[in-house]
Amino acid sequence: VGRVYNNIGCVNCELNQLKEACGAFEASLEVQRHALSASVDVDNGPLQLGMSTTLSNLGYLYKSQGRHVKSVAALKEALELQESVLGKHHPTVLSTLNSLAEASARINESQDAIRHYNSCLIRYNAWAKSGQMSSEQRRASAIVLFKISRVHLKQKDFDASHRKLKEAKFYAKGLGDDLGEKIEAEIQKVERSRRGGHRDWV
Repeated sequence: VGRVYNNIGCVNCELNQLKEACGAFEASLEVQRHALSASVDVDNGPLQLGMSTTLSNLGYLYKSQGRHVKSVAALKEALELQESVLGKHHPTVLSTLNSLAEASARINESQDAIRHYNSCLIRYNAWAKSGQMSSEQRRASAIVLFKISRVHLKQKDFDASHRKLKEAKFYAKGLGDDLGEKIEAEIQKVERSRRGGHRDWV
């Protein structure tokens, strides 16, 4: 039943029926919480994954509605469930962690946002140490570093922002798209701000 409600919520989202979608996801979550608490099965990973999917959907929906505090709460719970079943390096886990960082930044929980982003980087870099970092993972690292730089800019910490952008530029080198150019343009803005107190980074 919980999966049915979740699927209905997904259809509502596609139809832009956000109020109905929210109701369906919340109904799904209630059913799943009850099922999980009543489960006597030691291997309840499928139940946890189903619940984490609903929580993630709710988190993304709350985020789209500007309800960032609720988004953070839902994504935190989803992340805990996903990590317990999938491990810390699964792509789904990394996607949720990145979304949690973004939602935290939206409600000015800057330190939490930076902590979550850094956690993403540590997990990406685990691949780099074994020589397995792909161009996609390098791009993901560059984007996360760029996002961290924006959090520092919001705090008016130009030096920290500049350092993160330099790191982002390193990862973006040779990717063959416009990401490197975007990062370089941002570096120039931050350098102007450091020199003259400009506010063109806002």
